[in-house]
Amino acid sequence: MAGVRELSRSYQKGLEFYDQGLLVDALRSFEAVLNEAGPDSPESRLARFYIGETHARLAEESLQRGSRERAEHHLREAIARNPRFPDLHYELAMLIAEEEALHEAMAELRTALELNPDFAKARLMLGVLTYEVGDYGSGAANIARAVEIESRYATELYQEAIAAHERGEHRRALAMFRELALTNVDDISFHFSVGKKLYRSGDYKGAVEAFEQALSLECNYPDIRNWLGLALMAEGEHARALEQFQRALDVNPNYVAALTNAGIACAMMGQEEDAVGFYRKVLEIEPHNVEARERLSKL
Repeated sequence: MAGVRELSRSYQKGLEFYDQGLLVDALRSFEAVLNEAGPDSPESRLARFYIGETHARLAEESLQRGSRERAEHHLREAIARNPRFPDLHYELAMLIAEEEALHEAMAELRTALELNPDFAKARLMLGVLTYEVGDYGSGAANIARAVEIESRYATELYQEAIAAHERGEHRRALAMFRELALTNVDDISFHFSVGKKLYRSGDYKGAVEAFEQALSLECNYPDIRNWLGLALMAEGEHARALEQFQRALDVNPNYVAALTNAGIACAMMGQEEDAVGFYRKVLEIEPHNVEARERLSKL
């Protein structure tokens, strides 16, 4: 029992440090949980999540100080803990692309798009880098797909770039595509970040509003829909939560977190057969997923 209390204390201290912006101290606390808890325990899963989040914030701080090497280190550490977060792969791609490691950056962007095929910024940057390495047709096709997903890219600049591409003026087109990539669509990320912070503080109603605001700007982000579902579930709105998990799965059918949460929502509504189906799908993707196995055994 003392060991359990100690784990809980370390986890709570980690959260406190994280919320206060004391990120190095937060890392130490979460690593302490990871070192003591079983590898498949709920404590370990939560600690891994927050270790990844903490490294991501440390990467952002490193970039603000101009320390690109430290930023890359923290991003790689974040991905090691949370490999299924497309935003992390996108941020790493942007960083290493500036070091002219274009093919490695493209590989990270492809990983991000495997996790979220409608990640417009990642699709656009993949197109730009593909164009830069000389594959003009594929590059332009990826950029056109990004514009379909995110209408704010459909600017006069985009039309001029496409016209230059069609005339074979590839250097001119590339310069304009690169300028297009600077278009700011990050207000989505802002609302998403606010929603996560409100959720963690227990303000579930506020979190719902923030996630809905983010989705009003771009509806195809499965991560945001999954978080919205969690906030709705915390508010007791299980049917609405299930709808959000299912919409996340429409974009990424192998999204394990959304599958698990959909099963939980079904179980809470007494729909046990549907819950079983979701948990079994998780186990098809991750046969050793402890949470899905435990929840399935209880049904």
